[in-house]
Amino acid sequence: MKPIVPYLWFDHQAEAAVDLYTHTFLHSHVVSNSLYTASGAEVSGRPEGSLLSIDFVIAGQSMVALNGGPVYAFTPANSFYVHCAFAEEVDRIYEKLSAGGEVLMELGHYPFSPRFAWVRDPFGVSWQIMQSDQPCQIVPGFLFTGPHIGQAESAIRHYVATIPHSALQTMEKSPDGLVQYATFTLNGQTFAATESHFDHGFDFSPAISYLLSCETEDEFESIWVAFTDETSNPQCGWVTDRFGITWQIVPEALFALVNCDDETRRERVLKALYTMKKINLPILKQVFHGNVL
Repeated sequence: MKPIVPYLWFDHQAEAAVDLYTHTFLHSHVVSNSLYTASGAEVSGRPEGSLLSIDFVIAGQSMVALNGGPVYAFTPANSFYVHCAFAEEVDRIYEKLSAGGEVLMELGHYPFSPRFAWVRDPFGVSWQIMQSDQPCQIVPGFLFTGPHIGQAESAIRHYVATIPHSALQTMEKSPDGLVQYATFTLNGQTFAATESHFDHGFDFSPAISYLLSCETEDEFESIWVAFTDETSNPQCGWVTDRFGITWQIVPEALFALVNCDDETRRERVLKALYTMKKINLPILKQVFHGNVL
């Protein structure tokens, strides 16, 4: 499996958001941009030739920002932990991300970190910035609350058992059995989870999803079966699992088809792809070669 990549769904602010992030975090840069093609514009209602997505890296973490329209909104149930070695770095990042945004937990000393703040940036994305003894990194975090309270441990163990090269690292529980804080790796990448019984008024949102790019057919099939059930309503490989987290489950070979230089072939594939729930790679390959079914 390729590295898991977080996707951030914006209305029309992807470019401004990426500009903020790449000027906030060290070791950051834009990798590439993509534009809406005719088929994508037809499905989404966005103008053909307008900005679709930006692949970028911040603090060594690959991400993608999408201009998908006013469909989903970010919530603090999905946030990114930012581990910093020094208090000064916490303060610098806090100042940049909180400007024009919202402070969810004030900058200060907490039992779990000598310097911590939780902010929602001007675009709605949540960041938990902390001084820690861990390597400087960005870690995707899940807050299980509302309808998913009490499901954190089950979700973690399900993901670890399903995704290759994964393991539970730490798990601390409160007296009532809820997960206070857990860290785990999926495909070798670190994730974090906690849960809260307070009525926060929000839940997970597809505004942040995670791309699972599968290198073999068996891997693709096994992950698809594990992440979908009768409650799922997948579209183009996007699926929200029973724990509320949204994933994009795709075969790695798909990217060679949709990124080819032949515009006619690429458009045929995209047009067929947008009608699918589960991605059917054999059919897309036939469409690519002009064998339209």
